Amino acid sequence: MKRVGLVLGAGGLVGQAYHAGVLAALEEDLGWDPRTADLIVGSSAGSMTGTGLRLGIPASDLAARAIDAPLSPEGQPIVAALDEGGGTVLPPFDPRTVLHGWRLPSPALVARVARRPWAFRPSAAAATLLPAGVVDIASRADAVAPLLGERWPDGLWICAARRDNGARTTFGRPGAPPAPLCRAVAASCAIPGYFSPVTIDGVEYFDGGVHSPTNADVLRNEALDLVIVVSPMSAAHGRAPTADAALRWVAHRRLEREVARLRSNGTTVVRFEPAAPVLAAMGLNAMDDRRVKRVVEAAFREARAHAATERVRARLAPVASRPVRQPAA
Repeated sequence: MKRVGLVLGAGGLVGQAYHAGVLAALEEDLGWDPRTADLIVGSSAGSMTGTGLRLGIPASDLAARAIDAPLSPEGQPIVAALDEGGGTVLPPFDPRTVLHGWRLPSPALVARVARRPWAFRPSAAAATLLPAGVVDIASRADAVAPLLGERWPDGLWICAARRDNGARTTFGRPGAPPAPLCRAVAASCAIPGYFSPVTIDGVEYFDGGVHSPTNADVLRNEALDLVIVVSPMSAAHGRAPTADAALRWVAHRRLEREVARLRSNGTTVVRFEPAAPVLAAMGLNAMDDRRVKRVVEAAFREARAHAATERVRARLAPVASRPVRQPAA
Protein backbone atom coordinates (compact mmCIF):
# COMPACT_ATOMS: atom_id res chain seq x y z
CA MET A 1 0.00 0.00 0.00
CA LYS A 2 1.38 3.39 -1.00
CA ARG A 3 1.66 6.05 1.68
CA VAL A 4 -0.14 9.20 0.58
CA GLY A 5 -0.10 12.75 1.92
CA LEU A 6 -2.64 15.47 1.14
CA VAL A 7 -1.72 19.16 1.51
CA LEU A 8 -4.54 21.70 1.62
CA GLY A 9 -3.39 25.29 1.37
CA ALA A 10 -4.68 28.64 2.57
CA GLY A 11 -7.12 30.82 0.65
CA GLY A 12 -10.19 31.92 2.61
CA LEU A 13 -13.71 30.96 1.59
CA VAL A 14 -12.85 30.76 -2.10
CA GLY A 15 -9.87 28.60 -1.14
CA GLN A 16 -12.20 26.14 0.60
CA ALA A 17 -14.35 26.15 -2.52
CA TYR A 18 -11.27 25.35 -4.62
CA HIS A 19 -10.41 22.44 -2.30
CA ALA A 20 -13.97 21.13 -2.62
CA GLY A 21 -13.98 21.26 -6.42
CA VAL A 22 -10.56 19.62 -6.83
CA LEU A 23 -11.17 16.86 -4.28
CA ALA A 24 -14.64 16.10 -5.65
CA ALA A 25 -13.13 15.71 -9.13
CA LEU A 26 -10.51 13.26 -7.83
CA GLU A 27 -13.19 11.31 -6.00
CA GLU A 28 -15.44 11.08 -9.06
CA ASP A 29 -12.86 10.46 -11.77
CA LEU A 30 -10.27 8.35 -9.96
CA GLY A 31 -12.40 6.71 -7.31
CA TRP A 32 -9.99 8.17 -4.74
CA ASP A 33 -11.46 9.10 -1.39
CA PRO A 34 -9.34 11.93 0.10
CA ARG A 35 -10.29 10.69 3.58
CA THR A 36 -7.93 7.75 2.97
CA ALA A 37 -4.82 9.98 2.91
CA ASP A 38 -2.30 8.79 5.50
CA LEU A 39 -1.41 12.37 6.44
CA ILE A 40 -3.40 15.55 5.84
CA VAL A 41 -1.71 18.94 6.26
CA GLY A 42 -4.03 21.96 6.48
CA SER A 43 -3.18 25.65 6.60
CA SER A 44 -5.87 28.27 7.26
CA ALA A 45 -8.77 27.36 4.93
CA GLY A 46 -7.07 24.01 4.41
CA SER A 47 -7.24 23.28 8.14
CA MET A 48 -11.04 23.46 7.93
CA THR A 49 -11.23 21.27 4.84
CA GLY A 50 -8.80 18.75 6.32
CA THR A 51 -10.73 18.60 9.58
CA GLY A 52 -13.96 18.05 7.67
CA LEU A 53 -12.40 15.11 5.85
CA ARG A 54 -11.08 13.58 9.07
CA LEU A 55 -14.50 13.95 10.70
CA GLY A 56 -15.89 11.83 7.89
CA ILE A 57 -17.31 14.29 5.35
CA PRO A 58 -16.84 12.93 1.80
CA ALA A 59 -15.27 15.24 -0.77
CA SER A 60 -18.46 15.14 -2.81
CA ASP A 61 -20.35 16.54 0.19
CA LEU A 62 -17.81 19.35 0.64
CA ALA A 63 -18.66 20.40 -2.92
CA ALA A 64 -22.39 19.81 -2.50
CA ARG A 65 -22.47 21.91 0.66
CA ALA A 66 -20.74 24.78 -1.15
CA ILE A 67 -23.25 24.85 -4.00
CA ASP A 68 -26.33 24.09 -1.86
CA ALA A 69 -26.86 20.68 -3.43
CA PRO A 70 -28.29 17.68 -1.53
CA LEU A 71 -25.84 15.90 0.76
CA SER A 72 -25.28 12.18 1.08
CA PRO A 73 -26.79 10.29 4.02
CA GLU A 74 -23.23 9.81 5.28
CA GLY A 75 -22.21 13.47 5.30
CA GLN A 76 -25.52 15.20 6.06
CA PRO A 77 -25.60 14.75 9.85
CA ILE A 78 -21.94 15.83 10.27
CA VAL A 79 -22.38 18.93 8.11
CA ALA A 80 -25.66 19.83 9.84
CA ALA A 81 -24.04 19.61 13.27
CA LEU A 82 -21.08 21.77 12.25
CA ASP A 83 -23.33 24.36 10.62
CA GLU A 84 -25.50 24.53 13.72
CA GLY A 85 -22.53 25.01 16.02
CA GLY A 86 -20.49 27.50 14.00
CA GLY A 87 -22.71 29.10 11.43
CA THR A 88 -22.41 32.74 12.50
CA VAL A 89 -21.85 35.38 9.81
CA LEU A 90 -18.49 37.18 10.00
CA PRO A 91 -18.46 40.98 9.89
CA PRO A 92 -16.76 42.70 6.93
CA PHE A 93 -13.16 43.80 7.30
CA ASP A 94 -12.80 47.39 8.49
CA PRO A 95 -9.47 48.89 7.32
CA ARG A 96 -9.55 51.35 10.23
CA THR A 97 -8.75 48.51 12.62
CA VAL A 98 -5.17 48.34 11.35
CA LEU A 99 -4.45 52.06 11.67
CA HIS A 100 -3.50 51.82 15.34
CA GLY A 101 -1.87 49.33 17.65
CA TRP A 102 1.14 48.32 15.55
CA ARG A 103 3.86 46.55 17.53
CA LEU A 104 7.60 46.88 17.59
CA PRO A 105 9.59 43.75 16.66
CA SER A 106 9.54 41.45 19.67
CA PRO A 107 12.74 40.20 21.34
CA ALA A 108 11.69 36.69 20.26
CA LEU A 109 11.54 37.78 16.61
CA VAL A 110 14.89 39.56 16.77
CA ALA A 111 16.50 36.55 18.45
CA ARG A 112 15.07 34.14 15.89
CA VAL A 113 16.31 36.21 12.94
CA ALA A 114 19.76 36.50 14.53
CA ARG A 115 19.89 32.77 15.23
CA ARG A 116 18.55 31.60 11.84
CA PRO A 117 18.80 34.44 9.31
CA TRP A 118 18.43 31.99 6.39
CA ALA A 119 14.94 31.10 7.64
CA PHE A 120 13.77 34.74 7.76
CA ARG A 121 10.40 35.22 6.04
CA PRO A 122 9.41 38.88 5.58
CA SER A 123 5.70 38.06 5.37
CA ALA A 124 5.71 36.21 8.70
CA ALA A 125 7.85 38.87 10.37
CA ALA A 126 5.59 41.67 9.13
CA ALA A 127 2.51 39.87 10.40
CA THR A 128 3.92 39.82 13.94
CA LEU A 129 3.87 43.64 13.89
CA LEU A 130 0.22 44.03 12.92
CA PRO A 131 -2.33 45.09 15.53
CA ALA A 132 -4.56 42.38 16.91
CA GLY A 133 -7.78 41.98 14.95
CA VAL A 134 -11.16 42.63 16.53
CA VAL A 135 -13.05 39.48 15.49
CA ASP A 136 -12.76 36.78 18.14
CA ILE A 137 -12.48 33.57 16.14
CA ALA A 138 -11.50 31.53 19.21
CA SER A 139 -14.87 31.91 20.92
CA ARG A 140 -16.61 30.88 17.71
CA ALA A 141 -14.39 27.83 17.51
CA ASP A 142 -15.03 26.95 21.15
CA ALA A 143 -18.76 26.80 20.35
CA VAL A 144 -18.03 23.94 17.93
CA ALA A 145 -15.69 22.11 20.33
CA PRO A 146 -18.32 19.72 21.76
CA LEU A 147 -19.09 18.55 18.22
CA LEU A 148 -15.44 17.74 17.47
CA GLY A 149 -14.83 15.72 20.60
CA GLU A 150 -11.63 15.64 22.63
CA ARG A 151 -9.68 13.14 20.54
CA TRP A 152 -7.35 14.60 17.91
CA PRO A 153 -7.90 12.76 14.57
CA ASP A 154 -5.01 10.56 13.51
CA GLY A 155 -2.94 11.87 10.63
CA LEU A 156 -4.16 15.47 10.74
CA TRP A 157 -1.54 18.23 10.96
CA ILE A 158 -2.60 21.86 11.26
CA CYS A 159 -0.15 24.70 10.62
CA ALA A 160 -0.22 28.01 12.48
CA ALA A 161 2.40 30.70 13.20
CA ARG A 162 3.49 32.10 16.54
CA ARG A 163 2.64 35.76 16.94
CA ASP A 164 5.79 36.58 18.89
CA ASN A 165 8.33 35.45 16.27
CA GLY A 166 6.45 34.17 13.19
CA ALA A 167 7.77 30.61 13.58
CA ARG A 168 5.62 27.79 12.25
CA THR A 169 3.95 25.36 14.62
CA THR A 170 2.41 22.16 13.25
CA PHE A 171 -0.29 21.01 15.65
CA GLY A 172 -0.99 17.28 15.64
CA ARG A 173 2.57 16.44 14.65
CA PRO A 174 4.62 14.39 17.11
CA GLY A 175 6.42 16.75 19.48
CA ALA A 176 4.09 19.71 18.80
CA PRO A 177 2.43 21.57 21.68
CA PRO A 178 -0.84 19.91 22.71
CA ALA A 179 -3.92 21.81 21.57
CA PRO A 180 -7.68 21.30 21.35
CA LEU A 181 -8.62 20.66 17.73
CA CYS A 182 -11.03 23.59 17.58
CA ARG A 183 -8.37 26.01 18.89
CA ALA A 184 -5.73 24.72 16.47
CA VAL A 185 -8.08 25.23 13.52
CA ALA A 186 -8.99 28.70 14.78
CA ALA A 187 -5.32 29.61 15.17
CA SER A 188 -4.54 28.40 11.65
CA CYS A 189 -7.36 30.58 10.29
CA ALA A 190 -6.68 33.73 12.35
CA ILE A 191 -5.87 36.26 9.62
CA PRO A 192 -3.62 38.94 11.19
CA GLY A 193 -5.31 42.32 11.52
CA TYR A 194 -8.81 40.83 11.15
CA PHE A 195 -9.09 38.01 13.65
CA SER A 196 -7.70 38.29 17.16
CA PRO A 197 -4.75 35.95 17.79
CA VAL A 198 -5.70 32.60 19.30
CA THR A 199 -4.09 31.68 22.61
CA ILE A 200 -3.04 28.07 23.15
CA ASP A 201 -1.23 27.20 26.38
CA GLY A 202 -0.24 30.84 26.93
CA VAL A 203 1.14 31.40 23.39
CA GLU A 204 -0.58 33.54 20.76
CA TYR A 205 -0.91 32.13 17.23
CA PHE A 206 -2.21 33.38 13.91
CA ASP A 207 -2.82 32.21 10.34
CA GLY A 208 -0.54 29.40 9.13
CA GLY A 209 -0.74 30.80 5.60
CA VAL A 210 1.46 33.70 6.75
CA HIS A 211 4.40 31.32 7.01
CA SER A 212 3.59 29.52 3.75
CA PRO A 213 0.45 29.29 1.61
CA THR A 214 0.76 25.47 1.68
CA ASN A 215 3.46 24.38 4.20
CA ALA A 216 3.94 21.25 2.07
CA ASP A 217 7.54 20.86 3.24
CA VAL A 218 6.46 19.67 6.71
CA LEU A 219 6.01 16.26 5.03
CA ARG A 220 9.54 16.04 3.64
CA ASN A 221 10.77 13.43 6.16
CA GLU A 222 7.61 11.31 6.35
CA ALA A 223 8.58 8.63 3.78
CA LEU A 224 5.49 9.24 1.68
CA ASP A 225 5.19 7.75 -1.79
CA LEU A 226 2.83 10.43 -3.13
CA VAL A 227 1.85 13.90 -1.96
CA ILE A 228 -1.13 15.70 -3.52
CA VAL A 229 -0.99 19.47 -3.04
CA VAL A 230 -4.06 21.68 -3.50
CA SER A 231 -2.85 25.29 -3.53
CA PRO A 232 -5.58 27.95 -3.89
CA MET A 233 -3.27 30.96 -3.36
CA SER A 234 -0.77 30.28 -6.15
CA ALA A 235 -1.29 30.08 -9.92
CA ALA A 236 -0.59 27.33 -12.40
CA HIS A 237 2.93 27.80 -13.81
CA GLY A 238 3.11 31.00 -11.74
CA ARG A 239 1.08 32.93 -14.34
CA ALA A 240 -2.07 34.80 -13.36
CA PRO A 241 -3.93 37.30 -15.60
CA THR A 242 -5.28 39.05 -12.52
CA ALA A 243 -4.40 42.05 -10.35
CA ASP A 244 -2.93 39.76 -7.68
CA ALA A 245 -0.51 38.16 -10.16
CA ALA A 246 2.61 39.13 -8.19
CA LEU A 247 1.32 37.56 -4.97
CA ARG A 248 0.33 34.39 -6.79
CA TRP A 249 3.74 34.18 -8.46
CA VAL A 250 5.41 34.44 -5.03
CA ALA A 251 3.15 31.69 -3.67
CA HIS A 252 3.93 29.52 -6.70
CA ARG A 253 7.69 30.00 -6.29
CA ARG A 254 7.49 29.09 -2.61
CA LEU A 255 5.53 25.97 -3.49
CA GLU A 256 8.17 25.11 -6.09
CA ARG A 257 10.82 25.13 -3.38
CA GLU A 258 8.70 23.01 -1.05
CA VAL A 259 7.97 20.50 -3.82
CA ALA A 260 11.71 20.28 -4.58
CA ARG A 261 12.35 19.32 -0.95
CA LEU A 262 9.73 16.59 -1.12
CA ARG A 263 11.05 15.22 -4.39
CA SER A 264 14.62 15.20 -3.08
CA ASN A 265 13.49 12.42 -0.71
CA GLY A 266 11.97 10.38 -3.52
CA THR A 267 8.35 11.49 -3.04
CA THR A 268 6.13 11.88 -6.11
CA VAL A 269 4.20 15.17 -6.01
CA VAL A 270 1.06 16.18 -7.90
CA ARG A 271 0.03 19.83 -7.67
CA PHE A 272 -3.30 21.49 -8.31
CA GLU A 273 -3.00 25.26 -8.77
CA PRO A 274 -5.72 27.48 -10.25
CA ALA A 275 -5.34 28.55 -13.90
CA ALA A 276 -7.05 31.45 -15.66
CA PRO A 277 -10.69 30.20 -15.65
CA VAL A 278 -10.61 29.42 -11.92
CA LEU A 279 -8.75 32.64 -11.10
CA ALA A 280 -11.48 34.60 -12.87
CA ALA A 281 -14.08 32.83 -10.73
CA MET A 282 -12.10 33.49 -7.54
CA GLY A 283 -11.73 37.25 -7.91
CA LEU A 284 -9.57 39.24 -5.53
CA ASN A 285 -11.51 38.89 -2.26
CA ALA A 286 -10.74 35.54 -0.65
CA MET A 287 -13.68 35.95 1.73
CA ASP A 288 -16.33 36.64 -0.95
CA ASP A 289 -18.91 33.92 -0.35
CA ARG A 290 -20.86 35.00 -3.45
CA ARG A 291 -18.15 33.40 -5.60
CA VAL A 292 -18.08 30.03 -3.87
CA LYS A 293 -20.40 28.17 -6.26
CA ARG A 294 -18.57 29.43 -9.36
CA VAL A 295 -15.20 28.47 -7.88
CA VAL A 296 -16.33 24.93 -7.02
CA GLU A 297 -17.66 24.35 -10.52
CA ALA A 298 -14.63 25.86 -12.27
CA ALA A 299 -12.18 23.99 -10.01
CA PHE A 300 -14.02 20.70 -10.63
CA ARG A 301 -13.73 21.09 -14.42
CA GLU A 302 -10.12 22.23 -14.30
CA ALA A 303 -9.01 19.46 -11.91
CA ARG A 304 -10.65 16.80 -14.09
CA ALA A 305 -8.75 18.05 -17.12
CA HIS A 306 -5.45 18.23 -15.21
CA ALA A 307 -5.85 14.76 -13.68
CA ALA A 308 -6.71 13.30 -17.11
CA THR A 309 -3.34 14.20 -18.64
CA GLU A 310 -1.20 11.14 -19.18
CA ARG A 311 1.64 12.22 -16.88
CA VAL A 312 -0.59 13.25 -13.96
CA ARG A 313 -2.90 10.26 -14.28
CA ALA A 314 0.09 7.91 -14.10
CA ARG A 315 1.28 9.61 -10.91
CA LEU A 316 -2.18 9.40 -9.34
CA ALA A 317 -2.79 5.77 -10.31
CA PRO A 318 -1.64 4.34 -6.93
CA VAL A 319 -4.39 6.18 -5.01
CA ALA A 320 -7.36 5.04 -7.08
CA SER A 321 -9.99 3.09 -5.15
CA ARG A 322 -8.17 2.97 -1.80
CA PRO A 323 -10.33 1.64 1.08
CA VAL A 324 -12.11 4.33 3.11
CA ARG A 325 -10.41 5.35 6.35
CA GLN A 326 -12.80 5.43 9.27
CA PRO A 327 -13.16 8.92 10.83
CA ALA A 328 -11.65 9.40 14.26
CA ALA A 329 -14.59 11.23 15.78
